[in-house]
Amino acid sequence: MQRHHAHLPVAAPAISQAAGALDAFCASERLPDEVAWRLRVALDEIVTNVVAHGSPGQAASIDVWFSRKEGFVEIRVADDGPAFNPLARAEPDTTSPLESRQPGGLGIALVKALMDDVQYERTTRNILTIRKRIDTAPSGGGAGADEHPTSQA
Repeated sequence: MQRHHAHLPVAAPAISQAAGALDAFCASERLPDEVAWRLRVALDEIVTNVVAHGSPGQAASIDVWFSRKEGFVEIRVADDGPAFNPLARAEPDTTSPLESRQPGGLGIALVKALMDDVQYERTTRNILTIRKRIDTAPSGGGAGADEHPTSQA
């Protein structure tokens, strides 16, 4: 099992730094482009949300661990922000007119659609774990939520 780690300050540069660490991991593991693309989009959404809503005015950090296990890739993102379980939110209503919708929730819906498994836990930090199967990744285009079931913790 190959494992990589990135420790980043909660600030705008963390978004590109996390992407760079993921790209290095994907290259070292020779992950299929489809899997790498899905991981990039999901990680970008997660880190962007931590930077935007994490620990305002505090010296906080984000830790990202990348690992490849038999048949799947796992990414764990831990942050020092206030307790927040994004999986506890109701699914966003994408059928109502835009002006009547509640803001938020689309990012985690996208992450859940791209990944095979998404779990949240709270220790002294928020920890979001995403998993993507390697052996069953489709070879073309994007997939909807119905193509990749997601479990919630």
